[in-house]
Amino acid sequence: MPDSALTPEDAALVRDFVEIPPGLAIDRTDLERARLAQAVGGRFRKVAPGLYEIITHAPDSPAA
Repeated sequence: MPDSALTPEDAALVRDFVEIPPGLAIDRTDLERARLAQAVGGRFRKVAPGLYEIITHAPDSPAA
């Protein structure tokens, strides 16, 4: 399922919960991972097609 086959809402969900590096396309598995991450409050990083890392820490943020 290429990115163009996703609804705008699905593509936004993937962008919010799955880090996808340049050069890799969004597919159906990314949408499944995004829904899972949303349900449990986590994030995934796509390493290669079909291969994901679970992100277990919050992204670094500048001190306020």
